[in-house]
Amino acid sequence: MKIDPVALVNRLLWISILFSVVSFGDQTDERLDELFAILQDNANAVVQQQTMHTIWKIWYESGRGEIDELMEKGDEAARSGQLERAEQVYTQVIENAPEFSEGWNRRATVRYYRLDYSGSLEDINRTLALEPRHFGAIWGKGMILGLQRDFIGAIQAFEKMLEITPDSQDAIRRIELLKQEMKKEPV
Repeated sequence: MKIDPVALVNRLLWISILFSVVSFGDQTDERLDELFAILQDNANAVVQQQTMHTIWKIWYESGRGEIDELMEKGDEAARSGQLERAEQVYTQVIENAPEFSEGWNRRATVRYYRLDYSGSLEDINRTLALEPRHFGAIWGKGMILGLQRDFIGAIQAFEKMLEITPDSQDAIRRIELLKQEMKKEPV
């Protein structure tokens, strides 16, 4: 049964309001199940984007002030192009909160930009062990595997994206591109 997009947007607004009541989230937050259900059941692009944004906000909050401060420092370093420094800061996050999936995901992202694909994949796998629905990590895995010409693994990653966000045009397009690249490979 499809739900009215306006009703979903209102529901998302109420979930967002809870941020002022609930002091933290992370990948264990109970609100995530409802948000992922919205991603599954609604093709409205605006609703999808707002839902994903809300999920990211929940994932980002560790509930520990010192970890949240480190996350901000890592983000600032990454935004200013100081990728080595950002990786060091996210490593501190991981050392102090190894159960916090977004610390692993942020370091994976920095390692991706530093072209450390094996390190990034290790961190992605840790992220996904903590939060198997982490669409950002799954997307990164698909990208890296595609760059490494592991087309089957990359396609499987983007198919996993489609299980979480069935209307992801990006995942659909990437699967098609990967299939085309596979056909070009010598046997």
